[in-house]
Amino acid sequence: MNSGDFMSLRTTTPTPQTDEAIAAVLRQIARYRLTVFAALRTEPVWADAGLRAIKHTLHETQRRGLIDSSPLHHQARYWRLTTAGADQLGLTPKPSGPLSEAAKVRAYALLVFCRLLDRPRVRLTPDEIGRHFPDVDRTGLPTGYYFDPRGNGCLGFARVDAGQRGRWDRIVESVRQDIDAHWQQPGFRPLIAAGRFELTVLTVFPQKSRRIHDALASHRDAQRIRVQAVALPHLLPLLTSMPERR
Repeated sequence: MNSGDFMSLRTTTPTPQTDEAIAAVLRQIARYRLTVFAALRTEPVWADAGLRAIKHTLHETQRRGLIDSSPLHHQARYWRLTTAGADQLGLTPKPSGPLSEAAKVRAYALLVFCRLLDRPRVRLTPDEIGRHFPDVDRTGLPTGYYFDPRGNGCLGFARVDAGQRGRWDRIVESVRQDIDAHWQQPGFRPLIAAGRFELTVLTVFPQKSRRIHDALASHRDAQRIRVQAVALPHLLPLLTSMPERR
């Protein structure tokens, strides 16, 4: 797989007609489980359109019963697929209402990381991983894979640190297990050897991301697999609005 396989998703188009714009909304939500206004603005279908066109599309898509909105945090909302929207895309299993708090944080973190940072990435569906990386056996491995189209293209796995109590040691241990699991899986070895696989921790604060990165650097396979920790301050309003976990 190379960068051209996914860059075709970013072709530009004129001001969209309603149906193609609605399709863009549904596809983005299906890929990331939710969307927000800022992420929709990155879709090529709106490259030459104004904000009013996106708002109109969201209103029309919701009027047709294909999407619904729920609170993202106390200052914003997100959009999610309804059963009718999932049916239109032929998706299974069907959505069953708003995401849980934990699922919402994980989905929003991947959306921000892939669509709202310095360069575009694409969250991969299981079908896409099987199609483009047929040697990778994902049995027993978690979800959260993405594709970075720079250079020859890089497959990555993102783990979201949604902890509220600053327990950096727990996320470090989880990522150490991720390193071991991917290194021991033969299908990942050629990607690792070619520098085309990476592990990413998504956390909130820069100081915590640096501490995680420094702790992971001592892992025996840290020189073989690229590991990075990325701070996403976007997550802070979600985490502070969640009920305190005990």
